[in-house]
Amino acid sequence: MESRAHALVAVVFLLVLGVAVAIVGLWMHHGEKPGVNFDVISPYSVTGLSIQAPVRFKGVRVGEVTAIGLDPTNPRMIRVKIKVDKSTPITRATFAELAPQGVTGLSYLSLTDKGTDFAPITHNPGQVAEIPMHPSFFEVLSRNGESLVNRSNELADRLNDLLNDQNRARFGQTLTHLDQATQDLVQMEDAMMPALKALPAMVAATQSTMVASHQLIQHLDTLAVQAQAPLASATQAAKSLQKLGTASEQAMNTLNYQTLPQVRQLTSSLLHSSEALSSLSQSLKQSPQSLLYGTQGPPPGPGESGFSAGGR
Repeated sequence: MESRAHALVAVVFLLVLGVAVAIVGLWMHHGEKPGVNFDVISPYSVTGLSIQAPVRFKGVRVGEVTAIGLDPTNPRMIRVKIKVDKSTPITRATFAELAPQGVTGLSYLSLTDKGTDFAPITHNPGQVAEIPMHPSFFEVLSRNGESLVNRSNELADRLNDLLNDQNRARFGQTLTHLDQATQDLVQMEDAMMPALKALPAMVAATQSTMVASHQLIQHLDTLAVQAQAPLASATQAAKSLQKLGTASEQAMNTLNYQTLPQVRQLTSSLLHSSEALSSLSQSLKQSPQSLLYGTQGPPPGPGESGFSAGGR
């Protein structure tokens, strides 16, 4: 009897377990969200990507990875099967990239749209649409690692050439000169400190000078206004002096060109008259009878009638 009871309990347990498994399976089947399947074709490594890894579109989770394997048509390519929500805007410009999940070493699939073509992605009937895979940052870094290493080695060689013994000696001299220049600057600062301390007093004196200059300018403006009337009088006096100068110039011209020539003529006539009077006076002194008898001609010369050798 006891063995039969144990067998009955075992059978009931198995039945309950089977019913529970069936219920869970039905629940999971009906609770699965509807989605659209895509194949991501990658020529690059998908290290860190696993099944059920999240698929994000511009950072928003839209699905998950369902399978990862080699492409049957081209074993050099990797085919990653994904399922995403129907509302995900997958277009011809959409591409996939691997992105790390923190520091765990795992990766997720990131979908990005270039925004250059908004037409829906096309595929043949009965086939799954394919999305291209672009290299991730680490893939690009690993591909360019060799060239980066070569450039780093070249840079190190150039640095070694730059830091030779001669250049190191020059750098030491430069540092020594900089130290000396720093000391000179400190000395200059110490020498300028008294002037800097006296600068506020100089500024205050300058301000007071500027105030006094402003007041002086105001006084000069007042004097200029007051001097306008004397200046007007002086202008009139200058005009009168100009007229007097013009009249004086005209009088001088009359004196030079009219009066003086007439005086010269009169003086010349007086000189001639004076000479004539002198000649007349001399003649009267020599022969006073000429005043009564008139002047006689010269005595007859030799060969002329009336000539006498005795002078009579």
